[in-house]
Amino acid sequence: MIPERNLMEACGINNKLHRKWVSDITDMLEEGPGVILRLEKIRKAIIGSPEPMLWYSKKRMELEMLCLESNKRIAECRYENYSDFVLNAICFRREEVLIEVRQRMIQEGCSVNDLKDIYDAMLM
Repeated sequence: MIPERNLMEACGINNKLHRKWVSDITDMLEEGPGVILRLEKIRKAIIGSPEPMLWYSKKRMELEMLCLESNKRIAECRYENYSDFVLNAICFRREEVLIEVRQRMIQEGCSVNDLKDIYDAMLM
């Protein structure tokens, strides 16, 4: 922690409130990514319509697996000058997944058309 940026000191809060804040922040850090569920609007979106998030999660996981497999194949084929059928199939499937995601985004009112932008956003 940087002492000059200590917001608790700068606010001049009392010890009781200081301990509560430290406790709350510690709980959030221990909870990890689940802390986002404390945000009411996000929690309602997840509970109210889990299907789109589940669909997106599956597509993202598939893209991640395709990316890993293609990187592995590229590394294996780097020193040999031949076309890899499996690598071509991976690239074709990656494109299909990105097109599916783009179509779904368009249906939901998004105007993103560039598949590379979608790919970058999903794997960031």
